[in-house]
Amino acid sequence: MQKVFSQRFLQNIWRILPDPDPDSNLWVVELRDATLKKVSFSVIDTGEMTQLWHHSPEEADWWSSLTAFSCNSIFLHNYRYPEIPEPTDLLAFSATDGRFLWALPNHLMVKPLDNRHIEVATKSGEQFIHKQCNAETGETASLKENYGPQIERIILQEPVRYRKDSVYFQKLASFIHEITNGHDAVTIDYLEKRPYIMFSYYIYDQDKSVQYLLIVTDQRQLILHEQLSEGREGMGRSTMMLKASTLVYLKNNNEFSSLTLS
Repeated sequence: MQKVFSQRFLQNIWRILPDPDPDSNLWVVELRDATLKKVSFSVIDTGEMTQLWHHSPEEADWWSSLTAFSCNSIFLHNYRYPEIPEPTDLLAFSATDGRFLWALPNHLMVKPLDNRHIEVATKSGEQFIHKQCNAETGETASLKENYGPQIERIILQEPVRYRKDSVYFQKLASFIHEITNGHDAVTIDYLEKRPYIMFSYYIYDQDKSVQYLLIVTDQRQLILHEQLSEGREGMGRSTMMLKASTLVYLKNNNEFSSLTLS
């Protein structure tokens, strides 16, 4: 196993998405600075072990949010009326350099159609009208019956969370306790890619929760045991994802890290 990349940010990581192309190593990161009320975005190439770009686009505001990564483009939803929790507009940026491509007011992202087009929708009265949209230009047209061959999509694995009331929790907690010489997990996120078994788990330390990453083989060989967060109030959402053989995980809410499973 090899540690491929680690990138620390000054802002908190809010969301990460991989390029669904199985041949791509690109990940987009949504970052938020709660003090300045600013949102920014970064694209990381875990294959080249580098950050391609990171900036706060003037077309986006605090209410903009990452919604999709497809067709070498990054799509954001804008919320024109923050008091109403419904997206109103669709923005597109180049994944290569972060360049603003286009905006579609009153349209929402639905899904990719092929490697050049996405499906969008706009509301008309109480109904939605669905259209095709050129991902590079933003030009819309009527939906066709058939599109070009779908590009192969990766299967992104996210962990299953086990709490104390889960059927398998005690078995997993006992395993962690034994491997770590005494850690009593209170919440466990579980992933596996044979022969590797991955745990992101929390323990209590002086009334604060501390998160760890534990990776072992199915022969109980310890591969990695790393603390991911300092003492904190509460527990975060899932903080690791597996794309093919690349495990991406977060540390201290602001550090993007990845490992290659050999």
